Amino acid sequence: MFGGGGNKKGVHVPYYVCSKRFNDHDCEQDYVRAELLEAAVTEDIKAMFRDEQFMARIWAEANKRLGTEKPILEKEIGKVEAQAAKAQTAMDRYFEAFEAGTLKAELCNEKVRDLRARLEELEGEKRDLGARRERLELPAVDRDMLASLVENFERVMAEGPPPQKKHLLHRLVKKVLVHDRRTVEVWYGLPNPQRFEDWNKWLPGQDSNLQPSG
Repeated sequence: MFGGGGNKKGVHVPYYVCSKRFNDHDCEQDYVRAELLEAAVTEDIKAMFRDEQFMARIWAEANKRLGTEKPILEKEIGKVEAQAAKAQTAMDRYFEAFEAGTLKAELCNEKVRDLRARLEELEGEKRDLGARRERLELPAVDRDMLASLVENFERVMAEGPPPQKKHLLHRLVKKVLVHDRRTVEVWYGLPNPQRFEDWNKWLPGQDSNLQPSG
């Protein structure tokens, strides 16, 4: 779904509509008023984050699913480290051959240059895999963290400009199914598991890439 709007008796009325219906007329889902959907979703999210037992169950299930990916990443990191060790050993051999006078300087430089490029490439792969592994670690859930999330969420929804509010909702809402204008199903998702960004950064006075403005 995406946000749209129309005019009714000279008054702008924002709404959400399925992109397939809007672009291709290939969806029977109804339009839904933006303020009604956003208010309902906001109350849902606040209620979920205030329910400690519910969030503990969600966290446990999320950690369980994320845990299945860790061995795969660990194996990939091990492969990259083995390739890097092999490249380093080869480079050491070229240096030894050069010092022993059995390898010309030009050929040694060429071989070493290629191996250094390969080592840089492998180091980049290892960093990427390490970052993916870190994102599998959810922070411990506790009352203070949940209270802080709710407080920051409420502030952004109350004070943030519309683009930031919609972006925040988009990160927490994964799917919306509109049966009719009175019946809506919503699927929610966890925020970024690497860290829960300070949603206060999305308040007025901050720049568009969500970093504190100077």
